[in-house]
Amino acid sequence: MTDTEIREALKSREIEIEPLSEESLQPASYDLRLGDRAILSKRIEIETLRHRIEREEAVPEIDLAKELSIAVPAGGFALVVTKERLHLSPQHAGHIGLRSYFARKGLLLLSGLQVDPGFEGHLVLGLANLSPRSVRLDYEDPIATLEIHRLSQPASAPYSGTYAGQQLKPRIPRADADYLRTIETMSVSDLTQALMNLSDNVATLTKNVQLFWLPVVITILGAVLFVVLDRTL
Repeated sequence: MTDTEIREALKSREIEIEPLSEESLQPASYDLRLGDRAILSKRIEIETLRHRIEREEAVPEIDLAKELSIAVPAGGFALVVTKERLHLSPQHAGHIGLRSYFARKGLLLLSGLQVDPGFEGHLVLGLANLSPRSVRLDYEDPIATLEIHRLSQPASAPYSGTYAGQQLKPRIPRADADYLRTIETMSVSDLTQALMNLSDNVATLTKNVQLFWLPVVITILGAVLFVVLDRTL
């Protein structure tokens, strides 16, 4: 649908986008903004990870309206909600994609790309950072693009999936938060750094051992040489 068609559908309430931003309305799409809540898979030490698993701690939810931004670390994963709440009629479907600005920075959108006819609520987006550096996301950043399609006829069975009714408020569903807790681990970059640190520690230990044994070896060689010379003389 074009911007004109989207405006007409909004006026007739065939679709709803709240709160609506005129700046976000594009020629054939609408830019969804980063909302109030996020869960971030942060850098984590092995000991911290072990303790969290033992205590079965939940991953804390971040209040972006308060924090104003989050930084997704290299190799990290985040769940975020859109600021806008959507409501599509049974005759409309949506298609979402990450804005190219963030894609060029190395972010990858992992959420399902389709918004089903009849869906109502805030979208939960999964973001993975494939770049070698952290990517910062600011509160209310236009982060995803929503294309809206008018179907030839209304869907016979509008959306009634697992999260129907659970996303009316800008919250991350408990099941998603619990799942992220179970997969929280060290990122690839963290594992690489840990291996490099381990290699450095082993090299240092080897060097220290060599320095410790060097005087001993010299002393033994000196004693042997003294005995040999004494016998020769």
